[in-house]
Amino acid sequence: MADLQVRNEADELAVALVQALARQDGERALALVAALEPLMGDRPLLRARHASWAAQAHQIEGNLSEASALIRQAIALATSAEDLDALPGLKALKAQIVRGKVAAQTASALPVPDTLLGRAVSEIDQGNSLEGARLARQARIEAQSMGNARDEVFALLALARIDGQEDSAIRAAFTVADEANDKNLITAVSRAANAANVPLPKQVF
Repeated sequence: MADLQVRNEADELAVALVQALARQDGERALALVAALEPLMGDRPLLRARHASWAAQAHQIEGNLSEASALIRQAIALATSAEDLDALPGLKALKAQIVRGKVAAQTASALPVPDTLLGRAVSEIDQGNSLEGARLARQARIEAQSMGNARDEVFALLALARIDGQEDSAIRAAFTVADEANDKNLITAVSRAANAANVPLPKQVF
């Protein structure tokens, strides 16, 4: 988005909001989001920015469901306002939020650190996507060889946290969980699918 031009109180609040986000001060950013909202008037570009800033503030605070809803709103507003230059950055932020949601949804069942799958998750957590993906694929092969549906599912959910892998990995995880007829695994995959906005086939009972 274009640089802000300070013209009135709304712009002053917007500048302060951007500065709070730069400091990773989510609490202050959310307060400024609330203060700015009634002052925006009929300014489509500012409304799109406001939604994206609110998404970032909630992301900093760990409120990933709120962040996900707001970044979708920001993308819709920017598209409506024909702010095409903003869309790549907004979509990148959306992907980042989605990865965070998938990670949060599977955190309760993370593997122990000294396993192959645990090392894969650790590498992905540290941003080492290539090594994390390599280890996760190895973990999946190992799990398949041992008939361990649980570890295979979580290896696939680890892969789902990597850009471009979300859809295929979550669908594969669902197939494994469904074939294993494990309700806990199906629930874990369904949560990850909801977080990543990946549609799953309906089960027939």
